[in-house]
Amino acid sequence: MISEEGDYLNDGTHTLILNASGDWEGVSDELKGIFQLVLRQPASFGQLGAQIMDKIDEIKHSKTGGRKYMELTGAFWQDARNEGRNEGRKEGTDETIIKLIPDLVALTNDRQAVIKILMNKMNLSQEQAESYYKQAMEQE
Repeated sequence: MISEEGDYLNDGTHTLILNASGDWEGVSDELKGIFQLVLRQPASFGQLGAQIMDKIDEIKHSKTGGRKYMELTGAFWQDARNEGRNEGRKEGTDETIIKLIPDLVALTNDRQAVIKILMNKMNLSQEQAESYYKQAMEQE
């Protein structure tokens, strides 16, 4: 990892940045399938994307998996919030929240539950959460 000033951070981590919306020329079919999932498309390339989607569906629809899925989603939201803060990219965080709301709706089918999750996991006011919800539903 290199800091903005060009100094190596020497923290032992490696970061791989992939642009799912970029040019897929030279990208393996397996990675294309994962990109499709990121872009909320059916995984038609390779087998890995389809396997991941099948596993997610299995977990979401199992008796205890729904709760686990919500916990994992919560962890993802925490990461998204932290990234938004760290990078100072409010727009990226906004987009992430708006893209994840339909998944929460699919799990709970309860507007108020989704609003509460947004408020608790993203530290949003009720007004902010409702605004994100409205934006997400308008895009659907």
